[in-house]
Amino acid sequence: MGQRDIFTFDFQKFGVAASGNDLIAISFLYAKTHAEVEFFDILRNAFLFELDDEDKHISEFMFKIGLKYPNLDDDELNQLELLYNNTKYCALIDELLFDKEKLPRTIKGITRKDLNRRNENFPDSLLFQVYRAFEENSEVDEDNENTEWRVYDRRNNTIISKAYSKLGDGEIVADGTIDANIFFDLIEEKYGRDCLYFFVNKVMKLNPYLKDVAPEKYRSWKSQWVEYWQLADFANEWRGTNELSLEMRNLIALSFLLRVNKMKQ
Repeated sequence: MGQRDIFTFDFQKFGVAASGNDLIAISFLYAKTHAEVEFFDILRNAFLFELDDEDKHISEFMFKIGLKYPNLDDDELNQLELLYNNTKYCALIDELLFDKEKLPRTIKGITRKDLNRRNENFPDSLLFQVYRAFEENSEVDEDNENTEWRVYDRRNNTIISKAYSKLGDGEIVADGTIDANIFFDLIEEKYGRDCLYFFVNKVMKLNPYLKDVAPEKYRSWKSQWVEYWQLADFANEWRGTNELSLEMRNLIALSFLLRVNKMKQ
């Protein structure tokens, strides 16, 4: 009942335009608690035309199995397990199935624990893929829900291709946006303070509002964003070359990976 109240509040306040997950959740929970009349009263005041077809079909399925939960047949269990292993819906399904031990057989899926995995091992092969993903994503001409992006899959610590509308938890578009502070830490450790402050001053000049800020102060600021290609340009200027070194590419890619592996799910 607590789950039902929370998802109902979010659904009525924000609607399906904010999250189709709320409708999926209440479809299951109202059916499971045998409150069908109450559920349809809520739907009468909702703007369901904004719901996409996939979320609509899943909501209908979750309502159907909610009515007979936990006494599901093999086909229903298989469909539920597929949802549980879909990164777009797995966190929601994991939350709703807090009593999945009541089902006729064990079903396995991607749990919140899996989604909150933090990686610390980033081989050179992955760093190469990440930097290449930055470049490939920068060449994308259009941006809509069906656009395929190169995406970092944090759960499996790899790069995949996926349409924006299919992105799930723990899947982050490799857009090449870098936290300057993380990059500064890596640069200082690798090349020392002279190199560090070369980059600090270059990044600061990108923002005219920072002209009166001391570089030493800016150095400690968190969440200051810079694009990967800007850092690449600065690196070439520092080296006096037109070709970015593999080592510097790896540091830029590593900066991205360190940030997204700190993010909470």
